[in-house]
Amino acid sequence: MNGKTVDIGTVFEIPELTGKMFAAKEGGESVPSKIEGYIFRIDLLRKALLWMSGRVGRSIYFAGPAGSGKTSLGEQVAARLGWDAITLSCNARTERADIVGYMGLQKGATSFIDGPLTTAVREGRMIIFDEGDALPPSVTIVLNRVLEGAPLYIPETGETIQPHPDFRIAFTGNTRGRGDDTGSFRARQVQDAAILDRFLFVEVDYPTPDEEKAILTKKFGESFPETIVDLLVRFGNETRAAHQAGELSAPLSTRGLVRIGEIIATGLFSQQPSDNAVKSDPLWAAIAFGFADGLGKEEAEGLKKVLDAVKAA
Repeated sequence: MNGKTVDIGTVFEIPELTGKMFAAKEGGESVPSKIEGYIFRIDLLRKALLWMSGRVGRSIYFAGPAGSGKTSLGEQVAARLGWDAITLSCNARTERADIVGYMGLQKGATSFIDGPLTTAVREGRMIIFDEGDALPPSVTIVLNRVLEGAPLYIPETGETIQPHPDFRIAFTGNTRGRGDDTGSFRARQVQDAAILDRFLFVEVDYPTPDEEKAILTKKFGESFPETIVDLLVRFGNETRAAHQAGELSAPLSTRGLVRIGEIIATGLFSQQPSDNAVKSDPLWAAIAFGFADGLGKEEAEGLKKVLDAVKAA
């Protein structure tokens, strides 16, 4: 890492951390784009920065429900610190070659073509395995020693790559790699205990209501009605309580709230002809379009009653 330092309070927009300095990099084309107005939760940021410092290990596992901000946390920390990052979307069909690399034609000759992990190890980048708990255990076992900073061996060429000091690795997952007993994430795999033992673990739950209000307000500006922000946040929390109680198949995530806010901001449903039934409740129309209609008719009808109850409260 170069000698550049930044003020954490300034770059992460957290006043109480002003004056605390952290090492940063100039970065290249692979630095993630900043999400303007992104709100960092101080407890999560402190853990992420300790991981980034390399003082307690190179590998971290962000676990939590869908749409709670797991992947964006890693990417936005990298964005503020000028850190090159690679995000790899994982699934049950991801193979070792997709991660480490493979023998192929390059400039007219057969050679080993680096995969994203190999590139990150060589060049000192952050690599994020998005939905890493979906990887087959036979693939994640390849990462066993790399997770704690050991060299990466390439059997195809016999090369042993010493990890760059700035190499960092993150997993995100809806489970902690120990299986899903809720039935909501059927594509997730039970990972080898030896793999999981090498991670720092961070629980990334949904933001608090105040944090979600701040997220929506920053995203859409002060012109976005405060009453709508409050209704959306309370509605979202009601769906999560219903899901927790087994009454709803899926909760409304923070990502879903932002999506609904984007629909509302377009004015699409508030501009319907006066004889259109949707005109009487544009908020519900936006919620249905962005979330409820994806759950089926019965659940959508139940959610409409939840919204009505939230409005009446």
